[in-house]
Amino acid sequence: MLKFGKTYILSVIASLVVVNLGLTVFLLLTKTNSDLINFNKIAEPDTYQAVFLSSDQIYFGHLKNVGSDYLLLTDVYYVKVDENSVGQLVKLGQIEPHGPKDEMVINQDHILFWENLRFDSPVIQTIQKMNMPR
Repeated sequence: MLKFGKTYILSVIASLVVVNLGLTVFLLLTKTNSDLINFNKIAEPDTYQAVFLSSDQIYFGHLKNVGSDYLLLTDVYYVKVDENSVGQLVKLGQIEPHGPKDEMVINQDHILFWENLRFDSPVIQTIQKMNMPR
């Protein structure tokens, strides 16, 4: 039977821990980079996306991946429903008393799904009309 010294066994264990940590970091970085590449292939940068949240809110804007846990939505619009149940498209930052900037950082855990919108979408047509000079 082979006998190993205490120092040798501790060195082997320490080496295995270091290799395991290195492999874990490598795999996480590879997955994050792969997710970003896949996101960029799906989210069309020249159009708007509709983002459906777990809170039943829907926002429209340009979606960008800014990390493994968050997405950035810029040029943001949403539907405000009045007391007569009539919806109106509103640009973020125009009516809110706290004066937010025209962007939202959204935790991906709260996104049910998102979709690219067609150029002939009624939402995009309304946005284009809202942005026309008067």
